[in-house]
Amino acid sequence: MIQNASMTKIATNAKGKLALAKVQTPPTKKTNNYIYKNKFSTILQMEPEFWDKKPFKATAKAFPSGFHYKPTTILKSRTFYELILVDSNSISIKHFKDPKDQSLNTHSRIQILKVLQPRHFGSDLNKGKRFSIPFDSVGYTYWDYIDAWTKVFWHQNTRFKNSWLIYFKTNTIYNFPNWFLQWWDFFGPIPEIFLETIQQGFSQFDKQYNSQESRIPADLKYFSSFALSWIFSWQYRYSKIEKTNQYPSLQRHAFVKWWTQFDSSKADPEQVKLWFKSHPEFLKAADPETSVFLNQKSHLAAFLADSKSKESLTKNLKEVLQMLQQEEEGSSSKKEETSSAEKDEEDPFYQNKDDCFGICLD
Repeated sequence: MIQNASMTKIATNAKGKLALAKVQTPPTKKTNNYIYKNKFSTILQMEPEFWDKKPFKATAKAFPSGFHYKPTTILKSRTFYELILVDSNSISIKHFKDPKDQSLNTHSRIQILKVLQPRHFGSDLNKGKRFSIPFDSVGYTYWDYIDAWTKVFWHQNTRFKNSWLIYFKTNTIYNFPNWFLQWWDFFGPIPEIFLETIQQGFSQFDKQYNSQESRIPADLKYFSSFALSWIFSWQYRYSKIEKTNQYPSLQRHAFVKWWTQFDSSKADPEQVKLWFKSHPEFLKAADPETSVFLNQKSHLAAFLADSKSKESLTKNLKEVLQMLQQEEEGSSSKKEETSSAEKDEEDPFYQNKDDCFGICLD
């Protein structure tokens, strides 16, 4: 009501007393702005030789042309890392040019096809794999492959406004290695950018997903299972310093926003329920105690419903109370037995028994 009132203006006559008409002011269009992830990585400690008030000018002094990271070797450029992911069929990538300036990338699109685990690479992770096409470098190791997943994104245009649309492939089961979880933490989306439909869908997914039995976090599983997308961008920033005579360190900060053209209905709560019907192995196991309680509750309700009169209802209630009391006494005795067993475990010998025996090294 307050919002509607603020959008309504009263037109008056020259004396300002008589209301003539109501003029409706159109609401301002909601913009899809970037949200800071509060994730950053330190790139470089500033030195007097390449210090500049503008961070991107400092990197131009410290790094070779086209580099936005410390080059271990000049041959390992961003193009080298991009070729690793493309040649291994891990991603599909496309760079979009400015129609007025073909040398300027405005944004890039990456589709994640697969992420190689160590066992998929080969028996020797340090042995170089050759590219399928001629390239300056001989090949790459698995460690180069891991680096490629971050360094491929370290591109900026001359205006420092390059962005990345990242999305997963539909109908694909991903086997993510553990190091990819760190990648997801920095490059992945955050709930603050979710549309309402996606918020509801993820809430439903998180409620049903068996996260305790899986090393993959719920948001990564949700996004990869429903082929969701988001937009990632990064900017240089200097760190805060305590003393004015100190040089700050150069940092890379992450920003994300939602891709508005995505059809969010593909991941709504109903689609989530259908997905779990097709993938029951990811369902959260039901709580045994809760299941037993609900089962007993339904039986007791049916038992009391059979009462035909006040007398029979009173009799049945007494039987129910007596039965519940017996169960309570039984559970109390079990707790006492458990408590005495726990006291035995407090013995230093039992606390350290795994140091002496019972360990299966296989």
